[in-house]
Amino acid sequence: MKKSAITILLTLVMPLIVFAADYQPGELLVILKDTTPAALAQLPSLAPILQRHGFGETQTLSLGMGDEGSRYLRLSARADLDVMAAREEFAATGLFKAVSPNWLMHPFLMPNDPMLGNQWHITNNSAGIKLPQAWDMNTGDTSTVIAILDTGLDWSHPDIAGNAWHNPGEIPNNGTDDDANGFVDDIYGWDCGRNDNDPRPEVYVEGGIDVGFHGTHCGGIASAVTNNSVGVAGAGWNCKLMGLKLTGGADPFSVASVTMAFNYAINNGADVVSMSFGGNFSDFGFMQTLVNDANAAGVICVAAAGNNNTSAIMYPAGLDHVISVGATNSSNQRASFSTYGNWVDVAAPGEHIWSTIMSNYEVDFLTGLLFMLNYEWDGENPYMYCDGTSMACPLVAGVAGLVKSSAPWMDTDDMDAHLKATGDNVSYDQPIGVKVNAFGAVTGLGTGLEDDLTTAFGLRGNWPNPFNPRTTIRFSLETAGPVHLAIYDASGHLVRVLADRELDAGQQSAEWDGRNLKGQPMPSGVYFVRLNSAEGVDRQKMMMLK
Repeated sequence: MKKSAITILLTLVMPLIVFAADYQPGELLVILKDTTPAALAQLPSLAPILQRHGFGETQTLSLGMGDEGSRYLRLSARADLDVMAAREEFAATGLFKAVSPNWLMHPFLMPNDPMLGNQWHITNNSAGIKLPQAWDMNTGDTSTVIAILDTGLDWSHPDIAGNAWHNPGEIPNNGTDDDANGFVDDIYGWDCGRNDNDPRPEVYVEGGIDVGFHGTHCGGIASAVTNNSVGVAGAGWNCKLMGLKLTGGADPFSVASVTMAFNYAINNGADVVSMSFGGNFSDFGFMQTLVNDANAAGVICVAAAGNNNTSAIMYPAGLDHVISVGATNSSNQRASFSTYGNWVDVAAPGEHIWSTIMSNYEVDFLTGLLFMLNYEWDGENPYMYCDGTSMACPLVAGVAGLVKSSAPWMDTDDMDAHLKATGDNVSYDQPIGVKVNAFGAVTGLGTGLEDDLTTAFGLRGNWPNPFNPRTTIRFSLETAGPVHLAIYDASGHLVRVLADRELDAGQQSAEWDGRNLKGQPMPSGVYFVRLNSAEGVDRQKMMMLK
């Protein structure tokens, strides 16, 4: 059978995956300000609006947020609800931090044109991002967690299992929420589409093809197990992968599932979130609030810029405090499909990228044939090629994981500035930012950039991390004044106050011995340190492992 003829035929009938500007009928997403979900329907200014539009069921999307977090809710009404009109009425009440339709989104994915070589983004010294040189200096830390928000992460894949994040506070399969984070038996992450504890992929059809592999492909690029004589190498090497599945069967990506995923990532110790999805909707204030919450917790947000070959801004990549990633090819040029514009922050290889695919379910005959002809799957081993800014995004997320392992004090804006300062200035036909240079990123921490950043107010990480049981927390103050420094558990409950007094301006530190207010040793798990002064509030996570 001649491959070329069939490839041409299938290419003609396979549309590119693009965003459809639609939303879930009869639903609104809200973030509450100063009220509770229980009191919502009783508010005089809101009750008639709820009744007029037929709102009934309310679903909490912020399990485990604790008393510091915003309350994220999904409100359901009649299917014929005028969603945009209802949104305007809700927003006009002034009761909400954000109101949004439950927008539907789709993974950024491009059919593949076969090219030579496996993992050229690693081996090609001129068109790649100098990962081998970076690994000579830094192979990442096992306490650094990269959350893959996508179609699912196959944590049972032979080249993923060793780097799959395990929830340290959860006892497997006992039907109990052992760590009280709001999720039962969440060992590897969470399925935010089906709301269950298995984030592995399932069949998910986009553009006539099963793209359930998409999340695992992205995960392998970010941090497949490396130097194990099996399969592929991942940029993050030792960094762990947290699976946060956004799809539920035939249900598409939605802002509701993204909300639950953000909530989980923030409260369960993610350092980086990788988002290879998006759309061109204009009502993005709700997602901006999610990103703001993540950034405040020290979580690096990375997103694919899109595959439209236009300058149209895509979201979440176009949001503030998100590192937007364009794609390059093995000729060191902008990939022909990559979205571009001055809003794109950095570029990375995204064309003809070889990585892992799901191994937890078998594909049907037609899907297998499409994989073989379009992505060069061999029909047996769980690896194949794929194109898209979807692939460039987790590559940058993996590099961010390497950097974060050495510089835990970095937030998204710090990381964005650092990747730009240490990247390669390549002349492309359209602007897609500097090309990320992994070697420059991990060695450039001695250039003085971090010294400039640490003169400003904020937490600067802790060392060691993970720790057992002691760790030293570093922070900086621009001005002298009263400071409150405290430790909270993953549910937001106060554990220990480390400082509540006047401190001088400059770099400061405080030691935590791993004990609570009563002097009792705390168990292994994720903890948060919160710095509060007249200059503002900062919050970062720590990991205790005993």
